Amino acid sequence: MLHRRVCVLVLLAVLGQGCGPRRLTDRIEGWRWIPLGQIAARVDKARGMGLPGAKVTFLKAGDERRFLALETIPWGDLSTAKALLVQYRLSLRAGTRPRLGLMVFEQDGGAWFKVGGVPLMLDGLAEARLLLRGFRPSELGEDKDGQLQWSQVARFWIGLVLDSPTEGVLTLTRVELTGEAGRPTGPQPTPFDDASLWTVGKDPAAEGKLAIRNEGPAGRPCMRFEFALPGDKHMFALPALALPDTELVGYRALRFAYKAKLPAGINGLLVSLQERNHAQYYAEPAPAPSDDWKTVTIPFDTLKLGAWTKDENGQLDLGEVESLIIGVHGTATDRSGTGLIWVTDVEFVP
Repeated sequence: MLHRRVCVLVLLAVLGQGCGPRRLTDRIEGWRWIPLGQIAARVDKARGMGLPGAKVTFLKAGDERRFLALETIPWGDLSTAKALLVQYRLSLRAGTRPRLGLMVFEQDGGAWFKVGGVPLMLDGLAEARLLLRGFRPSELGEDKDGQLQWSQVARFWIGLVLDSPTEGVLTLTRVELTGEAGRPTGPQPTPFDDASLWTVGKDPAAEGKLAIRNEGPAGRPCMRFEFALPGDKHMFALPALALPDTELVGYRALRFAYKAKLPAGINGLLVSLQERNHAQYYAEPAPAPSDDWKTVTIPFDTLKLGAWTKDENGQLDLGEVESLIIGVHGTATDRSGTGLIWVTDVEFVP
């Protein structure tokens, strides 16, 4: 949780009223750094990018979580905003990839925060989208009504959540609040090649070991899951990939490449999308084991609600999906029940 010992890089910008997109990077002359804690930073005007923006050179010491943040004052009717859009370029000399963070302060003293579900991309110009929902209360504030009221929002902190000693450069070229839903322009690759994005749910009697290896096609990274299921009883071993905090509305299918060696008695992979309420919608028929790399495309409208889970409306809500599960369940007929699953090139297709 973000806490009181927050390291802050502050933008003191007075933004006027206006129509059109709520753009938060149009005036950068007032940006300045307030040095606190285990962080040092310098802010310069971004040059040669063709857009207004800022270049932030930073160095963070220590393993404790710190928030490198930009402060700005919002305007307009925030109740219609659906997402924060950030166009950026990030390079690191040391440390792990940070995540996008957003802290919202209300006039009544409330403070709410949200951290992006996946690390930001390195090098190259990229865009991150953070949905304006699912905020948690922060210890930095005390909210009288216990709810985030967008009409009461007075200021934002936007920036990087750093979980390791980190040195790098962040260039921001666009920061906007948008009321438009995301519109797919092509396949959306989903980060999968970081072990911290995966969790493994399994029966206590099952064994499972997950790693990221360069064992994909042409030596590309892939997720490798080695498991063992004791035979003669129903077991499960389910790697789950945290999905980016973005809308899947407008996409029609899940696509990924895989190889799988499954124990006798288990004829296919359990592939499912899980909503925030833990409802799971799974693929039927299940992707079969394969000794060679195989790409599978699974349309959303073919997914079925798992009998082991419940959903009040009984339908897959793409706006509520938070994770992708690719694993196994069933009863192995051999004693050891060992197997291997490799997964790469995870993406959603329109």
